[in-house]
Amino acid sequence: MQTKLIEIQAETATVYFLGDIHEGAANHQAKALAKAIDIIANDSNAYWIGMGDYIDAINHRDPRFNPLEMAQEYNIKDLADLPKRQCQKLADKLKPIAHQCLGLISGNHEDSLRRHSTFDPTEYLAELLNTESLGGKGWVILRFLRTKKHGNAAETYRICVAHGTGGGGMREGYPINKAYDVFRWDVADVCVMGHIHKMQTDKAEFMSCDYNTIRIKRAWYGTNGCFLSKSEIGTDGYYEQKPGKPSDIGMLKYTIKTKIRDKSTAITSLEKIYI
Repeated sequence: MQTKLIEIQAETATVYFLGDIHEGAANHQAKALAKAIDIIANDSNAYWIGMGDYIDAINHRDPRFNPLEMAQEYNIKDLADLPKRQCQKLADKLKPIAHQCLGLISGNHEDSLRRHSTFDPTEYLAELLNTESLGGKGWVILRFLRTKKHGNAAETYRICVAHGTGGGGMREGYPINKAYDVFRWDVADVCVMGHIHKMQTDKAEFMSCDYNTIRIKRAWYGTNGCFLSKSEIGTDGYYEQKPGKPSDIGMLKYTIKTKIRDKSTAITSLEKIYI
């Protein structure tokens, strides 16, 4: 786990959650990813956090390898160093928004490869993008700095991210229930996980009473979208025969709008962007 502090000299900020890309998989949605990159690049106050599973990271020595799950643009020679080639291709796609990246969470596909080889795809991709690897779970702190007329005060927003676990649930409410379970003991303004390939969001309000005053702390919980379809004609999807709804292609967007020193009056939202 790693932490990162960002100081912001503005009254608004947007953070996109970009993950479960699965570059190299036959069902990878390259056009949708390109649209997502354009959305982030054209947002003047935007940042993004990588949510893991950037590449498929399954080579021919892996028992999970299936040639029908391999994207057609990769050839036999690429098998000599397949995960590295996938990282390089993805980094080229992400270059237009590399300077907006707050860091990369590692996913289970990257973790599995690192455990069984001497290559860490998340660290390598972070080097290519000139950003940081945040581990399997990370905290990103956004500190909004005030002008001198407000006494140089600051407002802090805590983002807790993890790639997450699970995926076996079949009912419609499973994804958001899983997010509450994963982040049950984390106190943050927004908690987002990936892995499940379904987008769901929910707002929670926690009440406290201090000196006869009721205070409400708001927190968002979400599960992120992906860029890997469940099934396509002519390919083999690794979970196309498993129960569950099709993937949600897209990403979550966290927006903060704040003008004064009272954080309770700030406007925040966690939106689903379907692509």
